[in-house]
Amino acid sequence: MTVCGVLFFPAQASYLVDARDQTQSVRGRQHASQLYISAEDQRSRGSIFEIEHSHRSSDAAYRDKDDMNHSLCLSREPASLLLRLGGDAMAETPPPEALCIVVSIANLRRIEHAYGVPTALAVRRTLQDRARKVCESSRGVATMSGDHILFVFDAPPRRLESDDGAALHVTRLMDDILSALADRPVEIAGATLFLAVSTSVAPFTDEPFDIESFGENETLAAPGGRAWRERFIADMAIAQDLLDALFAEQLGLEWEPVRDADGDGTVHYYEALLCNMTSAQPRRVGRDVPVLERLGLVRRLDRWVVESTIEALRLNPHICLGCNVSAHSVKLDIWWALTVETLAAEPDIASRLVIEITESAPLPDMELVREFVRSLQALGCRIALDDVGAGHSSLKALLELGVDVVKIDAVYVRQARRDTAGATRLLQLVNLARNCAPHVVLEGIETEEDAALSRASGATGLQGYLYPKTQFRNLVSPVERRLKSE
Repeated sequence: MTVCGVLFFPAQASYLVDARDQTQSVRGRQHASQLYISAEDQRSRGSIFEIEHSHRSSDAAYRDKDDMNHSLCLSREPASLLLRLGGDAMAETPPPEALCIVVSIANLRRIEHAYGVPTALAVRRTLQDRARKVCESSRGVATMSGDHILFVFDAPPRRLESDDGAALHVTRLMDDILSALADRPVEIAGATLFLAVSTSVAPFTDEPFDIESFGENETLAAPGGRAWRERFIADMAIAQDLLDALFAEQLGLEWEPVRDADGDGTVHYYEALLCNMTSAQPRRVGRDVPVLERLGLVRRLDRWVVESTIEALRLNPHICLGCNVSAHSVKLDIWWALTVETLAAEPDIASRLVIEITESAPLPDMELVREFVRSLQALGCRIALDDVGAGHSSLKALLELGVDVVKIDAVYVRQARRDTAGATRLLQLVNLARNCAPHVVLEGIETEEDAALSRASGATGLQGYLYPKTQFRNLVSPVERRLKSE
């Protein structure tokens, strides 16, 4: 079956066309979707785009999406951001007449499986309304197909093509789309649902492209049976509590020092610890992060933590700060684009920032992680591998990533307290880590005996309850600022 829609693009109007068959469920697509936009048609017809939406067998030959996923350049030019976002589609000569952005909703089918088809269709309608508002404000058109929305905008103004302006124009537009579609939850029939969304630049050429090749659906576990459904709904409730607290400015950061192992009181940097600040005693909320990882929602929390840490660095110009990001976040895409722009523009901030990679979930493709590490280091940041020896941490990551700091999980200090075998394991792990990174930090230091044991093992840094935490000025969530401005 083929559904065609003709989108008129007059100067003062915009449209959203839903090309899906209303009788199909979101899950009911057994074939890949192909969206074909003809640049030649656009040139010959002026302001008319013909969008042909056709189904074909999933084993047909499509353009390899790797062709659109070149590595981020290690230069500090913001234009390099687009390379990792598929932005080489903007680098053609002559420049394309339009900018195509694909938005992928990774958890839409899982929402349908957990809450039912009517709820999933209601989510789609909400997304269509939000997409329509984006088009009204940015003069674009959009169409929804399955789990994806295709936006088409005028190409960046030609006055921006001589410098980094076009790249910044595109990345900020993509970030605005991300915020408009997914910052706020969708509330339907008593359920509060958060959407896992990603954006990419698609090529504007005479060749068709596979819209199903975009997005991160493969990172989310496939729906299961009743137990899966119950867990998904329970996870979404936990996510609501955590993200509602973030939007209500109830989350804050405590700062735990990473001390020099020599015992002279020198602090290498302070690590941000995410807490709910509504009670007299801040409550750690790190145990809820795996829930967001399972739902594909951890990226928004990670970005808030990184942005808040950068703001703290601005407020405190003489210290170094570190913050954790999930394994799901260690790839350069639109979630990092504006942060990278900030770090490139403020090298003093970058030089005092430590990004700690926490392997509470498996790392994505190792080449993507290496690219992430190299790119952030090129900007001046230091990269730490956190909780080594626990969770999903791997010897491969330790040996290959080239991080600046290795942080060994607290369990090894506890084992070393108990017996000689534990102390031997700790010594061996520290020796291995020192061959992989210049700095090795032992976590879980609770007593002076722990500190002495750790120094004897060869560690260069110590962290734990033995050393008092520090609080700086409370920070306002950048996401909350954005929501309040709407």
